Formats: sequence, structure tokens, C-alpha cells
Amino acid sequence: MNKRRPIFQPNEISDATVSNMRARVIAGLVAIAIIMPFIIFGDWPFFFLISVVLVFAVIEIIRCAKTKYSPFLYIVVFILAFCILFWNVINDLWIVDETWRISQSYNDIYISSMITLIGFSLLSLTVVVDKNFTIIDACFIFSSVMIIALGLECILYLRYLPVNLHLQSLKGAGQPFPPYINAYDNLESFLFVFYVALGACLNDAFAYFVGVFFGKHKMNERVSPKKTWEGFFGGIIISSILCTAFALIMALIDEGQHALVPGFLDLEHWYHIIILSTIIPFVSTLGDLFFSSIKRHFAIKDFSNLIPNHGGILDRLDSILFAMMFAAIYTHIFVGTVGGNLLP
Repeated sequence: MNKRRPIFQPNEISDATVSNMRARVIAGLVAIAIIMPFIIFGDWPFFFLISVVLVFAVIEIIRCAKTKYSPFLYIVVFILAFCILFWNVINDLWIVDETWRISQSYNDIYISSMITLIGFSLLSLTVVVDKNFTIIDACFIFSSVMIIALGLECILYLRYLPVNLHLQSLKGAGQPFPPYINAYDNLESFLFVFYVALGACLNDAFAYFVGVFFGKHKMNERVSPKKTWEGFFGGIIISSILCTAFALIMALIDEGQHALVPGFLDLEHWYHIIILSTIIPFVSTLGDLFFSSIKRHFAIKDFSNLIPNHGGILDRLDSILFAMMFAAIYTHIFVGTVGGNLLP
């Protein structure tokens, strides 16, 4: 008599796979322990972290082509990347005084058309200066740097949004601004950007584990050989449920006093929580596939070996960048610019 085959038959896991999974988890926990203080403290420490991330990400995107370019290209690309990310601060230099904070410069999302035009023109000029640099390289690096810098700007917007909303409420009530470093800035305000990153990271983790244990149907081996449809749906469903639960629990604590973003991600606006929690993991998968296609095109496994068993900065940021951009755009539609100039 034939045995009935289980509906869900787990895959056989080799010792090498188990060892790799263990190493990935350990390396991931160490990385989280290093960056979490920067995220929690926010303000200048977080701005410093994002600046460092930009440096490594730009280097990785240039080197993925495995071509030796002239130093002129690196200078041009770094100027373009930092101008895109820092343009908010440059625009606010004329209003800087003793009450100014870095968070106030990221109360909106925008990109300078002038910087965009100048940056692409300089990259086009590099085609003439560097014989190894083609117009195809220029288009690739320009678009990649734009995505990376804009994604990091969106991360800054989301991290500083709760602080800016708090400062806006104080300004509207005619109350003095709190001390430069205070409990509100350093603790509760990081939860919103943490929530978005959590959605992307949980999707990555559960898509990986579900795919390893139950994955049988490949999504697109040409772009990402190991991704399966089982992992894709498993990651989205599980991460959506967990993120929704996290946001709703925060909205329930102390009668909504600890909602991630009062007036936006609270019980009264529960549908925003469900929409964001559902779409963030989906968009993060698109980001993962986008950067995976770059790696496949250049025939590389990882962008670098900076993080053991995880690859480079872009290997970890691929899904988070797209999730942050979508969340920032969605938030900007319903929350908008936070008070313009927040200076009292």
C-alpha cells in the first residue's frame, strides 16, 4: 500500500546549508548590534551612519563592473552622490542658528534638477576622459547612484519624521524646543524607520527560510537562481502579519500615545498600517530582484565581502532601499512636508 505523500514535504537540508544559515544569523545579529545605537540616537549619529553607507554603496556599484576606472570617475560620482543626499542641508545653510537640527533639513523629499543635470553631464564628460568608461557605464552608474542616494534620503526623512512632527506641534503651541538630546528624539522616534526596515528584513528572512525548507518552484533563475515562489509568498504573508501586529500593538499602548506616527499610523487610520505592512515586503522583493539582476549581469555573487556571509552593503540594503522609498513616498502623500521651516 502506497504511503500518502504529505501536502507540504520539506526539502532535505544539507549540513553545509545549516552551517551557512547559522553563520548568516550570527553575522546579521552582530551587524544589527553595531548599527542599532546609531538608529536609536538618530540626529547626527544617524546622519553619519547614512553618509558612511553611501560611501561604501557607491564604491560597490562602481566596482561591480570589475573594470579599472580613472580617479576622475570616482570624484565625479562621489560629488554627485553626496550632493543628492546633502542638498537638503545645503539649501538650509542660510537659516542655520543655535536651534537648528539636522532633522529639520529632511522634513521633505526632493532632488535638485540642477544637480541631476550637472552630475549626468560630468559622467558624460568622463566617457571622453576615461577610455574604459562608456556611455552605457555612465547611464548605469548614474541611475544606480540616483536610486541609492534617493533611497538613503528617504531613510533620513522617515527617521526624522516623528521628531519633526513633535517639533511642529511644539512650535504650533508656542512652547520652547526641548534640549538638543532628549528622550523623545533618542528613543520613540526611531520606531517608524525601524518598522519599515523590519518589514523588509522579515520578508528577506522568511522568504529565505521558507524557500530553503519548502521552495520547489523557481521564480526566475536568470535573475535570482535560488528564489522560489513558495519563499516569495511565504515572506510576504508572514512579514505582513508580523509588521501589522507590531504597528497595531504600538497604536494600542497607552491609548495611542505610542503610535508609530500619530494621525497616520494609529488605530483611527488602521488601513494605512495594513496597506504599508502588506506592500513594504512586496516592494522590498522588487528591490532585491533589481539588484540581483545587476549582479547576474556582471557575473558576481556579491557586491563585496564587507559583511561575512552577507556580502556587501548593497547586498543588505537592496530590499530596504526600495521599501524605504515606497514608504517615504506613501507617507509624504498623506503627511506631506512637515511644517516647512521648523525654526521658532
